Amino acid sequence: MIIFYDQTDSTNRIAFDLMRQGYPDGTVVQAGQQSAGRGQHGRRFSSPPGGLYFSLLLRPKFDVARLPLVTLVTGLACCQVIAAHLSLHPRLKWPNDIYLQGRKLAGILCENSVGPPGDPLASGVIIGVGLNVNVRLEDFPEDLQPLVTSLFTHTGKEEDLASLLQTLLAAIKGAVVALGKEASSLLHQWQQYDYLLGKKIEYTAGSTSLFGIGSGIDHTGRYCLLDAQGVKHHIIGGQLRISS
Repeated sequence: MIIFYDQTDSTNRIAFDLMRQGYPDGTVVQAGQQSAGRGQHGRRFSSPPGGLYFSLLLRPKFDVARLPLVTLVTGLACCQVIAAHLSLHPRLKWPNDIYLQGRKLAGILCENSVGPPGDPLASGVIIGVGLNVNVRLEDFPEDLQPLVTSLFTHTGKEEDLASLLQTLLAAIKGAVVALGKEASSLLHQWQQYDYLLGKKIEYTAGSTSLFGIGSGIDHTGRYCLLDAQGVKHHIIGGQLRISS
């Protein structure tokens, strides 16, 4: 089931409401535009016309300890689709961004709800994806134009959003199912798209700051930063960025 809005505030918000109302696994909320799309750490996600903005409601059967990995495998699935169907070479910036030639192409926001035992309708995960597909750079706010990109910018042709959506949904669902069986294989595949690997990076969380080299993810999906003293830090939460 795909519920489409020409414009709404946030597809994740609507999908979360539908989950609590008992809508089934696989329900999708899609919007042509979002006025209050959300990114990581409460930041606003710019959603001009021509992008693919959707939220997928899933009720996975695996242990809740694997829910944090849903963001990673969603990004992996999206990258694999883009690489296979458009011959482009996207990269994954831990934990939830997709980059193409050094600029942001897409963002992912997964939100979990774990209800009490015996109430399956209260539990699930909302997978929100915002992918810049047919967007022109001039359609973004001026301050974002040097930082973002779109598929159209690199291919010069418009994609069929409905067809691309179906391909992405199938890939994401497949990745989440596989996560319950072979998480280590998926995390290994994720490493092949690591945007931060080998780069100088900075980690910040509150008053804490760390500098080092990006060293991939560990078996739990945490990102690893190797500092100047040779100590490997396993990152969870906070923010990672390339340092100058």
